[in-house]
Amino acid sequence: MEYLIKIVLFFSLFFSLLLNALGLGAQNYPCYLYGSITTVDGDVYEGPIRWNDEEVFLTDVFNSQKIENPYLKYLDEEKPQIVEYKKRRRTSWYRVEYSNGSTNQSLIRKFECRFGDINSISVTGSESVNLELKTGKFINLKGGSNDVGNQVWIMDHELGLLKIDWNRIDVVNFFRPENQIQENFGNPIYGKITTTIGEFTGFIQWDHDERLLQDKLDGLSRDGDMNIPFAKIKEIKKQENGSLITLQSGRELHLKSSNDVSRSNRGIIVTIPQVGRIDFTWKHFLSLEIIALPQNVVNCFSEFKDSERLYGKLTTKEGKTFEGVIVYDLDEAMDSEVLNGLNDKLEFSIPFRNVKKITPKAYNYCLVELKSGQNLYLGDQTDVSGKNAGILIFTGNDQYEIIDWDDLEEIEFM
Repeated sequence: MEYLIKIVLFFSLFFSLLLNALGLGAQNYPCYLYGSITTVDGDVYEGPIRWNDEEVFLTDVFNSQKIENPYLKYLDEEKPQIVEYKKRRRTSWYRVEYSNGSTNQSLIRKFECRFGDINSISVTGSESVNLELKTGKFINLKGGSNDVGNQVWIMDHELGLLKIDWNRIDVVNFFRPENQIQENFGNPIYGKITTTIGEFTGFIQWDHDERLLQDKLDGLSRDGDMNIPFAKIKEIKKQENGSLITLQSGRELHLKSSNDVSRSNRGIIVTIPQVGRIDFTWKHFLSLEIIALPQNVVNCFSEFKDSERLYGKLTTKEGKTFEGVIVYDLDEAMDSEVLNGLNDKLEFSIPFRNVKKITPKAYNYCLVELKSGQNLYLGDQTDVSGKNAGILIFTGNDQYEIIDWDDLEEIEFM
């Protein structure tokens, strides 16, 4: 009998490992978008949500553009010249508007935050929204991406899949379901990507598009077109004119002539828990191994605390130190907003709550130290170079300083 029990336990463990290897061991992955959609007529639908046919997980990013910048009023008399100067240098985030003979400076800024940090999105126009963070802070946004003005899908618990047009939506509220949901849009692709700069493990968005195990990899084999679900794939390895696909069974296929498996690939985005997103170009990509979700990333809710104001200590090159509430780049004020930067054409998007320290190294780049211990050299974009509009820090009642990038020694977030 004892021998029989051991045999049963062995095969139970074997099939459990096999299911994990096939990507089937995370059927109850809970970190997908869930909530309700209320229409302009007051109808309410509840269930898993997908932003058109794209964003579906809490770690996915909502993109738009801020309509106003309340921090411009702190600019001194010299700043309009700086804004105009940067516009002449073709920095895309800056513009100068003139009305009634007076100068009105506005910094046009993109907005990014993860869906897991959003409480609600109210539709205010054909291309505009009023976004509410979990703390109750509202931000008016307009355009900037196809996240605004598109359909929103919901898998209503009674009616099934509904694709609701933008002009029918009043508000989308996000919350956790009271009970475990049996049906959703699918499980994420999770894997280890090997690149020319190292290995990275996280959630995968293939070709800027496929992110679910049920999504399909397209390509042309020597025997015709192939459409292979990611759930059946073990490894994708770049080759000279395409990719070698290894299935979970060990079977190998060479595919080409598709943006999924060739240099026309738009990029592979890896979302790393507690770090952020990295967008790898095909030039940097070597291989992807699809693996089962480890237990420590299944519960991602710990990543999405209530948004807080940025707070920290700022040191200038002259040795002056200031501590207080920070507005970074005269724009980002909350720790749920995102720091953007490039490294050798790799695009990094890191929530400020994961950033420990920023140290400018030259006009065009800086060292970013993460709370997880990693160090990144990022540059070129507005957040991490001399294109930065300045750091506003409130040191007390009605007391503040604006420090230019050229004068900044380091910022340590606390």
